[in-house]
Amino acid sequence: MRVALSEYLGALRAESGLAANTLAAYRRDLEGAAARLHAAGVEDWETVQPEDLAQLLADRRAEGLAPASQMRLLSALRGFYRFLLAERRGPERDPTRLAGKVHLWRRLPEVLAPEECRALLDAPPAEGWKGLRDRALLALLYGGGLRVSEACGLRLGDLSLELDPAILRVLGKGGKERLVPCGGEALNRLRTWLDEGRASRQPEGPWVLLTRSGRPLDRSRAWGLVRDWAREAGITRRVHPHTLRHSCATHLLLGGGDLRAVQEFLGHADLRTTERYTHVEVAELQALHKLHHPRG
Repeated sequence: MRVALSEYLGALRAESGLAANTLAAYRRDLEGAAARLHAAGVEDWETVQPEDLAQLLADRRAEGLAPASQMRLLSALRGFYRFLLAERRGPERDPTRLAGKVHLWRRLPEVLAPEECRALLDAPPAEGWKGLRDRALLALLYGGGLRVSEACGLRLGDLSLELDPAILRVLGKGGKERLVPCGGEALNRLRTWLDEGRASRQPEGPWVLLTRSGRPLDRSRAWGLVRDWAREAGITRRVHPHTLRHSCATHLLLGGGDLRAVQEFLGHADLRTTERYTHVEVAELQALHKLHHPRG
């Protein structure tokens, strides 16, 4: 079972254009499914029945696997079986087509209020290499709306700081490149980090955000930094890097930003992804209705 998986993942890496993190998630999903099916007595992929996959999904759901992760697991299995059928190495019928559906409830993104964002961005001290780096990190996540992997992957050659506003060349999901404007406070913090903080390290490469040893800051450490500074800022609910990205999009739209422009800014392939952020306007509409409508 692992041989077929290895071949499929190799083909996926070469042909799909998927981001490295997505490929890693597919690998975990499929290898985990193979191990569970083997433990249940299934010896090869050709003998897998729809009931086996339905039981697999039911077990993962009972273990608390989130709906989005359940959908990714089913999607990974369906892609794998399409590969097997195309290679004429699978069963006559695709067992994933009868494995049922996973329904993903439309979940609104969690956002911070503007004053919470300000408290979080001001939590790191404006001195010392670590404080300057963390202030730059938070500014990139909120001011630039970057994903954490995009912020950690920034290199000096990606920065055009001489422009007004400055431009960041960002490599997003699936290797898609986009240009992100950076100005105001975010740009000031980035420049301060480069001139005073980064210059005091001994960089081992062109990466913008560094660790104490001069290596690039990784995404897991960035997650921990955001969590820790949110706690320091007095924010009691769970905060992660994507919370700042969600907040950036929401505040842009609340400030009158065009939906299509915000889509380009965030690098969303589908406008429907950006439309999730328009929910925040509902509260304002309700308040305006109650205040001004004759029957409010």
